[in-house]
Amino acid sequence: MIKLIAIGDVMGKAGRRCLAKALPKIQELHAPDILIVNGENAAGGFGITKKIYKQLIESFGVDCVTTGNHWHDKREIYELIPSAERLVIPGNMMNVDSIHHGYKILETKSGTPFAVINVIGSAFMHPDNRNPFHCVDEIMKHIPEQVRIRVVDVHAEATSEKQGMGRYLAEKASLVFGTHSHVPTADERILDNYTGFITDIGMTGPYDSVIGIRKEAAIARMTGGERKKFEPATKDLWMPFVAAEIDEQSGACLKIERFRWELERMDLEINDSPLD
Repeated sequence: MIKLIAIGDVMGKAGRRCLAKALPKIQELHAPDILIVNGENAAGGFGITKKIYKQLIESFGVDCVTTGNHWHDKREIYELIPSAERLVIPGNMMNVDSIHHGYKILETKSGTPFAVINVIGSAFMHPDNRNPFHCVDEIMKHIPEQVRIRVVDVHAEATSEKQGMGRYLAEKASLVFGTHSHVPTADERILDNYTGFITDIGMTGPYDSVIGIRKEAAIARMTGGERKKFEPATKDLWMPFVAAEIDEQSGACLKIERFRWELERMDLEINDSPLD
């Protein structure tokens, strides 16, 4: 049996602070074989840098970093992609030239292979994004049959599209989880006795905010007031995540649980990983 932890959109420095505080405890309680983190908001809420990618992999022990519509906000990421063995970007996004950027085949420390797939939604997203369902179909053709554990991050706006993808991949993927909305949903379940699913894991970061942005600036725009610069918030740190148990022979999800840690109410020490 393979234990897997999936963590949703890490929002800025506050989100990375959540990882620094919580991951040692997660390792202690869950001992995951696979740790997947969506890092598309990790650099100030917009994109990811080389330094932060390296931090996630080397300091925090993340096995694979998925992304979303902000993957390209920091231009240096283009230099990183050719060598980043554990970074996945949405294979169907309008500015991604090959579906092969949209998946990675990796191994656990014990040698069990697993695939991580990343697609972006089409509903209420950029109109030039290619169809995510067709993209997943094409990617699946490139994953060897012996790779039974297949995990899909669906970075999408519409809950219906994320749920549609879960149903579409029932019995084809071990775990399908949604990201992007920054709002955790309470619908974790196993589809067709095989595929673990949750519509959205939710944001890791500051919840005294509007989806991670300082609430004053967000509300000002919504009410037609001053267009203040969007900056990440810093307070009320939450870390939602899902823990799944997957049969390594069949690839079936045997168990999925949803957690929401309110870190400022927990007695956790920050490890010595650099946050800047």
